[in-house]
Amino acid sequence: MSESVSRADQVAEELRQAIIARVYTPGERLSATALGERFQVSQTPLREAFARLAGEGWVAYLPQRGVRVADVSIADMVDIYDLREQLEPLAMSRSANAGGEAWRKQVQEFFDEMLHLADSEPADLDGAGFEGYELAHTNFHRVLMQECGSPWLIRFTNLLIDQSTRYRSLAIPMRDRLGALADEHDRMRRAAFDGDADQLAKASRQHMQNTRQAILDWLAAPEPAEAAQPKKAAKRARATAKPAAKKTARSSAKKPRT
Repeated sequence: MSESVSRADQVAEELRQAIIARVYTPGERLSATALGERFQVSQTPLREAFARLAGEGWVAYLPQRGVRVADVSIADMVDIYDLREQLEPLAMSRSANAGGEAWRKQVQEFFDEMLHLADSEPADLDGAGFEGYELAHTNFHRVLMQECGSPWLIRFTNLLIDQSTRYRSLAIPMRDRLGALADEHDRMRRAAFDGDADQLAKASRQHMQNTRQAILDWLAAPEPAEAAQPKKAAKRARATAKPAAKKTARSSAKKPRT
């Protein structure tokens, strides 16, 4: 793998995480010059990173105007969660039937990590703080599915999880107190430990329905982008972020076995 390709991978991951962390908001134009300076890269790996993120749906090209963060929409979100509500409960129920002691240990580890990282309300987490919480949350969902026995099912659910991450990051300020989130995740954890496939599927489906409703509430707000993260907070996140000088949370944190 060439140095340019490797750097493009790194830039794509760092920019993806910045979008998830609300450093860049839906519809915002991305300046190639500013990003090149921020990530300390030439235009070649930056263009490659843009192309990859466009293929994944994170950014969109504007004719004669460069690149912007992809918009969010009710139709897109509903489509994502419709599919997640069908596929994740299936994967988790299969895992509950097949998972052993090592799997249950991983489930507990990622559940504990979520609680540790969410000492404050998710709405109050900015930048690296939210990135760490979101990584632990995503890993918790993934580890619950990893024993399903179907590489294709894991591949599809992982893609949907990635695409729903930005909606969750925007909608979290609309959720109730963190206790509600923790209770939903704990019901999923307990069902996994009991080997109760039906209860795990039911708890997973209810958790996603609650998240879907929170996102709908956010999209219905008069000024959802400002409700999710005030402009001052966004500017502060840009000023303090130094992704080129550190590894991203996703690359440095432990991941569930797949």
